[in-house]
Amino acid sequence: MAQPPYMSSRSPPPLQHPKPTHPAYPPPEPPHTPTGSSTTSSPYSQAQRISQDGYIRYSSPPVGESINQNENSNTSSFNAYSAPQQNSNNVNNRNGYNNIGTPVVGVGHAPGPQGYSNMNNNAFGGTWPGMNDATAQMGVQFGKSAVAAGQDYVEKNFTRYLPLHLIKVSFSVTNSYVLNKLRLVLFPWRHKTWSRQIKRSTVDGAMEGWQAPRDDLNAPDLYIPTMALVTYTLLSALASGLQSRFHPEVLGLSLSKSLAVVTLEFCAIKLGCYLLDVKGTGASGVELIGYGGYKFVGIIAVIIINMLGFGRIIWWSSFIYTFGANAFFLLRSLKYVLLPDASVSTVTTTLSHSQRSRRVQFLFFMAMSQVIWMGWLSRV
Repeated sequence: MAQPPYMSSRSPPPLQHPKPTHPAYPPPEPPHTPTGSSTTSSPYSQAQRISQDGYIRYSSPPVGESINQNENSNTSSFNAYSAPQQNSNNVNNRNGYNNIGTPVVGVGHAPGPQGYSNMNNNAFGGTWPGMNDATAQMGVQFGKSAVAAGQDYVEKNFTRYLPLHLIKVSFSVTNSYVLNKLRLVLFPWRHKTWSRQIKRSTVDGAMEGWQAPRDDLNAPDLYIPTMALVTYTLLSALASGLQSRFHPEVLGLSLSKSLAVVTLEFCAIKLGCYLLDVKGTGASGVELIGYGGYKFVGIIAVIIINMLGFGRIIWWSSFIYTFGANAFFLLRSLKYVLLPDASVSTVTTTLSHSQRSRRVQFLFFMAMSQVIWMGWLSRV
């Protein structure tokens, strides 16, 4: 019975390495080895040498020495390992090198990596396939028109609810204006002129609006209310920390309360102007928000007095004074809103006695309501 080939007990024949074979022709003659007494011979000027183990040894000439002598000495010898050197000078010159391997200035250029020359020509020297000047100009014009359409859309829709121009004007203040305005808010009793200054055109002298805060002390701004609001929030957190009841929610709670008060007061003034049919006031919503933010100046003074611990009597006295100063300031400042002057109003209307009386009552109510807001915000 025949056994499968993998079940055979015979072992395969051992592997044998191939025996090296040598070329039939004899190797070149070894060069003459110079002796120590020879001073004119050079190892670089001799032919190639062969060692005892049968390998050919090569020696390179020094830099700067001509190769013609070496070429003349090796014309009769045959080198089986060297490549033909025909037209080597032309190849070296095209590549930027001379016969001895050193770079030649001004002769050709060194070849770069394959494919770089075409890419550079397309990127800088030429044009991409399918692209020309007309196509590039059309793309640039399309991009400009898209950007212009986006800016126009933002100006028409975003600035409708947020007048950026009025906000920029409300922050146009100077150091002298800030100091005089703070003195006016805290000590409004001695101020005589409360009417705002009119901004007229330089061409025909027509009314263009009101002067900016930096040019008119009676103009409302947003710089002082914004800084007072931030200061009030930080002072509320500091007062809570001094009383050992600080937590991170104090900052958000104080800021939310102050913004809610300003918003409610603004809505109340706008609603009153609508119900009383007040037209041609010339006061924007930004200016009304600025008037509502001046109360934080007095609230900050009350909180500082409470933190210094002067007692309840001094605290109540400071609170009553700041409330009265802020109420008087609003009475005189909001008068041109509810009772506009006929000389500066854009709409000429004749008010009856009852209409004027209702507007004065509403103005007095808004001034007296400051005691509620200031009393609520002062308790921190």
